[in-house]
Amino acid sequence: MIKMGLIILCAYSVTVAQSQQVTMEIVMAFYVPYVGPINREQKIIFGPNMRHSVETTKAERFYARMFVNESMGKIIDNNSNNYWKYDIDDKEYWAVPFEKALYKKDTTATDEDDDPVEDISRTEKNDIIIFGKQSNKWVTTFTSAKGNRLILEEWSVSELPALRLADSLNRALELKLGKPDSTITPIGKGFSSMMIKMRNVPYKLDQIPGEIIKASIKSYKKDEKESNFSMSIKITRLDSETLNMNNFRVPKEYISIKK
Repeated sequence: MIKMGLIILCAYSVTVAQSQQVTMEIVMAFYVPYVGPINREQKIIFGPNMRHSVETTKAERFYARMFVNESMGKIIDNNSNNYWKYDIDDKEYWAVPFEKALYKKDTTATDEDDDPVEDISRTEKNDIIIFGKQSNKWVTTFTSAKGNRLILEEWSVSELPALRLADSLNRALELKLGKPDSTITPIGKGFSSMMIKMRNVPYKLDQIPGEIIKASIKSYKKDEKESNFSMSIKITRLDSETLNMNNFRVPKEYISIKK
């Protein structure tokens, strides 16, 4: 019995040692009317049934900083049913009931779309080198019945194994947390594909091939040249490496508090 226990323990140790984690860093920029520019940096480490995310958000305008600026971390470990959050500026962390990490169906009623999409168009061309690969730039335009436009620019490259692993690890965790597979947002598949699935569109476009690692979104009112909302997002780091459990722990110098 003892021998069998040691064999199981050794097998578990080898499995953990051979497990991989993926570190992904993302930069985002928004422009919101009356609020101004908002910049967000996000670092996510994906592991087996674990995810550690750190997010820093900063507004450029003084009055917006009071409501927007923050640096927070969040660790979900489904292996041990632990959920922590921490404040980077205050160097404090607290435990969150694990039930709050579990999936809850959104029961919010959605209004019927009073400005449905009437037309979709897309162009494609070779563009810049990203992560050492030739990218293709895709521009997808959604035009509504009222003449409003939503323009999505997306840059794709051929498949990146680290991004596929990140998507696989994230999907496995979300499934463990009870989220239906059909509602899990895939990593690297772009905004235009999500928009086509979400909105009642007159016809479908093919899925953009490869990995989308950079994108921008701009919305325009009818006949206006200046956008009333804009957002850009780009993956700036993507590393796959051997699992390090220290990357899924709250920094040692942080103080535990209750919330």
